[in-house]
Amino acid sequence: MRDFDYHPDEPDVRVFGVPESGVLVRTEEMYLGQTREPVVGEPTAAPLVLRHYAFADEWFKLNATLDVDGNLIETGAIGEMFAVNCDVSTPLTWVGADATAVDLFLDVLVSADGSYRVIDRPEFEEACSRELISTAEAEHAEAGLTRLLHWITTGRLFDIVTEVPRHVAAQAPPALPFSRSPLSAVPAVAPSLRPTW
Repeated sequence: MRDFDYHPDEPDVRVFGVPESGVLVRTEEMYLGQTREPVVGEPTAAPLVLRHYAFADEWFKLNATLDVDGNLIETGAIGEMFAVNCDVSTPLTWVGADATAVDLFLDVLVSADGSYRVIDRPEFEEACSRELISTAEAEHAEAGLTRLLHWITTGRLFDIVTEVPRHVAAQAPPALPFSRSPLSAVPAVAPSLRPTW
C-alpha cells in the first residue's frame, strides 16, 4: 500500500511504500503499519523498525521506533533523542487502499521516559500566515495538539505503541523505495479540495 504524506510547503507529495506484510491494521478508523529501516549513517548497525499509526478521528499521527525485538528505543542526536515522533496532521483519509494525510507542521517528540517537547511552532505560524493550511485546519491542529499532549501525559500514547506484541516487530518487512507524487495526482490532500479545508 501507499501512504501519501503531504507537506503544504512542498511542491509534491511524499509517498511511503509499505509491503502488504507490513500492514498490521487497515480499517476505516485506523492504519497501523511497520517497516524495517536502516540506521542513517551507520550501515553496519542493526535495522530499526518504524511503526506508523494514523487515525480517522484524530488530528495527529504517531511514529514509534523499535528494535527488531520490539523494544521501544530512542533515536536522534545526543540531547535531542526521542522514541515517538508525533505529527499533528489532518485525520487519516483512505483513497482506495492508500492512506492520505496532510502534515500541519506542529510536532511533538516523546522520549522513552515520557518527557516531551513541542517543536516547529514557528513553521506552523508561518504556514498559517501564508495560508498553506486553512483557518479551520489551524484550529483543529491546536485542538489536536492539546489532545495529543493529554494522550502523552496520561500514558495513553505509550499504551497504544506498546500494545502490539513484541515479537511482531521481527516480522517487519523492508520499506519499499521512497518516492514523490505530483500534487495533482493526489487531490485528496490538495488545498481547497481536501475535505478538511
